[in-house]
Amino acid sequence: MARDDTRGTMAEAQTHQASLARTAAGLAREIRPWQWYKQAVLLIAIVFSGRLFDPVAWGQVAIGVAAFCAVAGATYIFNDISDVEADRRHPEKRKRPIASGQVSVPTAAAFGVGLLLFGFALSYTLGGLFVVIVATYLVQNAAYSLYLKDVVLVDVLLIAFGFVLRAVAGVVAIGVALSPWLVVCTFLAALLLALGKRRHEFAASANPAETRATLDEYTPETLDQLLVVVISTLLISYSIYTFTGAKLAMMLTLPFAFFGVFRYHHLVHTTSGMAASPGTLLFDRQSLLNLALWGVVAVVVLYGRPRAWLVGLVG
Repeated sequence: MARDDTRGTMAEAQTHQASLARTAAGLAREIRPWQWYKQAVLLIAIVFSGRLFDPVAWGQVAIGVAAFCAVAGATYIFNDISDVEADRRHPEKRKRPIASGQVSVPTAAAFGVGLLLFGFALSYTLGGLFVVIVATYLVQNAAYSLYLKDVVLVDVLLIAFGFVLRAVAGVVAIGVALSPWLVVCTFLAALLLALGKRRHEFAASANPAETRATLDEYTPETLDQLLVVVISTLLISYSIYTFTGAKLAMMLTLPFAFFGVFRYHHLVHTTSGMAASPGTLLFDRQSLLNLALWGVVAVVVLYGRPRAWLVGLVG
């Protein structure tokens, strides 16, 4: 009898452990770690402020990135909780941990609150202004998820605004001056990616409105025109930045900037899936190589002495 009780206790313990592991795996999926690459925008400030090799600045940015990851994870959780009934009727979204029952709503909510508290605690260590930026990011995400994602044009503008918040947060984290060019170029680049994603959804779907509600009001022609406007404005803005900045040799990065934008525009109008989201560009070899080359040239220009090389070449 005692042996049977022992076996029963062990079986219950194993079942409990399996349940905990299943819940933990579900929570890990809920916070979408594969979307955290977006927080890399916080690193822009550390590169262009001349503090790339400053370990203190890296520590501050790391805290900022962790704070944004935590808050972003919480927003994904609360969004899935609010959409749980609709997700359960969706052929793909019903597989999400909360919709499928892998993670209970109370457990997910408690974890989401914990992430928010953790994110704001980290933000507080970087100062009150950083807390305000994170709070604004949270409100922006909530507004987008609950309503504004279904409002034409506002949806893509709000996405771009979210990336601007990240860029400004990187500036605040390390305590450097905010460059207007950082705001303008970040906003335009993010807007390009958002519009490109919408345009690609038209090309890749037989019934775009089923993919996203706003696609019922967008048209391919309108999106193509908006893409041309944004691409032109972005490239002109970046070119002016390189011409008027303290480092004129940043003009050497222009070919890579132009190629990167043109390459993305090409991918948008194909069905390869590379423009389905900004993250998929990391799997496009040409885009990845171009980004690496742009980064190398930019770092050499900002931290080396390329002007002497240019004088030698033209002399």
